[in-house]
Amino acid sequence: MSARTRDHRWRACATAAASVLALLGAVAGCGTVLYDPALATSAYPDTLAQERVVQIQAVPRELTLDLVNATNIDYRDIDIWVNRRFMQHVPVLAAGQTIELQIDKFRDVWGQCPQPGGFWRTRKPTPLVLVQIQRDATSPMLGLVTVVPEGARY
Repeated sequence: MSARTRDHRWRACATAAASVLALLGAVAGCGTVLYDPALATSAYPDTLAQERVVQIQAVPRELTLDLVNATNIDYRDIDIWVNRRFMQHVPVLAAGQTIELQIDKFRDVWGQCPQPGGFWRTRKPTPLVLVQIQRDATSPMLGLVTVVPEGARY
């Protein structure tokens, strides 16, 4: 093989490697926007104590928080609070229903969301450990049973 052919192959490999690295950087940069003041929610209602724990499981996944309502009660127009900071409004959580809530849809008073997990994450995921239901502005909070998956990397 001539020196010219080796040089040409080396340049082709270097160009391909640079293209792959640029593509990976672009994909990693297209992640979730973690801070957006336009998406800010209300502040956590510190004046509402937690009344009790209800039989609704909150299962954190890489990109979602799964809620499994094992009760015979329909919950309508509720706010789901995570870690006494992040909130997402849920129109209905019916008796026996399982729903998936996107982690990047939870927001705090500044418009920030928890850091989701997943392959493309750039930081350590936010542990989702305390999950509560706010039914209205005056009723006590309801705690959910948080089930952290065995493979969680918190």
